Amino acid sequence: MSVNTAPQKRDRLVSLREKLLPTEYTPWIKTMAYAVVLANIFLIVSGGIVRLTGSGLGCDTWPRCTTEGSWTTTPEMGIHGIVEFGNRMLTFVLMAVTVLAFLSIVRIVLPHARGFKDVFPLLFTGLRSAQNRYSDIFNLSLLLLWGIPLQAIVGGISVWLKLNPWMITAHFYLTGIMIGIAAIYLNRVLRYFEKTSSASERVLEETLPAQSKEMRILGWIGLALVAYLVFMGTVVTGTGPHAGDPQAHRHAFNPVIVTRMHSLGVWAYCATVIFVLLLQRKNNWPVSLKKGITLVLLVLVYQAVVGYTQYSNGLPIWLVELHLLGSGLFIWAAVSLIEKQLVIGSASERQKTARRIYQAPVISR
Repeated sequence: MSVNTAPQKRDRLVSLREKLLPTEYTPWIKTMAYAVVLANIFLIVSGGIVRLTGSGLGCDTWPRCTTEGSWTTTPEMGIHGIVEFGNRMLTFVLMAVTVLAFLSIVRIVLPHARGFKDVFPLLFTGLRSAQNRYSDIFNLSLLLLWGIPLQAIVGGISVWLKLNPWMITAHFYLTGIMIGIAAIYLNRVLRYFEKTSSASERVLEETLPAQSKEMRILGWIGLALVAYLVFMGTVVTGTGPHAGDPQAHRHAFNPVIVTRMHSLGVWAYCATVIFVLLLQRKNNWPVSLKKGITLVLLVLVYQAVVGYTQYSNGLPIWLVELHLLGSGLFIWAAVSLIEKQLVIGSASERQKTARRIYQAPVISR
C-alpha cells in the first residue's frame, strides 16, 4: 500500500518558508543578524590566511583563476592556488548568509508584499523612512548585499594590480565598512525586537540622559578615530613583510614611524572610551553603554597585547593573524558602541526608535 507523501512535503516546505521568511519576530532573525557580522569578520581572517601564506596571486587573474582561462585552481598551482581559490569561494558563503539575513526580515518590513515582484524594485531603490517604519534595517541589509559584489570587484582589481598595497588598503577598508554596517544592523534588530535590549538602552524614556550632547560628540570623535586606526593599520601592514606574494610591491614608509602613528591613534581612542566610561558612571547613562564600553576595552587590551608582541618578535604570521581577527572584532565592538551613543543621545533618533519598537508577540522555538 502506497503512502501519499505530498502533504508531508508540502508541510515541510511551508514550515521552511515560515522559518526563513517569518511574518513575526523569531530567534532566527537574531541568529542571522549575528551570523552576518561574524561572516564579515571571518572574511578578514580568511584574507589574512591568503596574505600570510603568500597566496595572494595563487590565482593570477580575476574573475577566472588562471590566465589560461580556468575558473578553478589547477594542480600545478599548488597550495597557493588552493588557498586563494578557497578564499574566493567564501564570497558565496558570505552571500548566502547575507541573503538569509535579508529574507529573515523582509516580510516584517514589507508585510503587504505579495511576492518577489513587489520586493525586486526595492533592491535597487531601497526604502524611505516616510514609506516604512523599518526602512533603516531594510536599507542596511541591502547595503550588506550590494557590498559583496563590490568587495569582489575591488579584490579582483587588487589581483590585476599585483597586490598593490593601496588596493589592499581599499579592500580591507571596504570589509571594515561592511562589518560596521553589520554591527549597526545587529544593534537595530536587537533594539526593535528584543525588549531587554531596548530596556537596557532606555530609549523609550522621554527625557534625554544628562550630558547627551557630550555623548554624541564623543561618538563622532570615536568614529573618526576608528576610521583613522583602520586606515593606519592597513598602512602598517602594507609597509611590513607580509605582502601576499614575494614579488608584491610594498610601501616605502619607515615602518617604525607608521607603527607609532598607528599606536598613538590607539591611545587617543582609548582615552576617548575611558572618558565615555567616566561620564557613564557620573550621569548614570544606560547600562547598555557600559557593556559596550567594557567590550571595546577588552578587545583593545587583546589587540595591544597581540600587537606589541608581534612587533617585538618580528611579526610571526600566527600573531599577525590573531591581530587581524582582533581588528574585525574591534570594528564590530567600536561601531556598535558609537551607534548606541548617537542614538541614545539624540532626541530625534529616540523618537524614531519609539515608532519602530516591535509590539507583536515573540515566537519561541
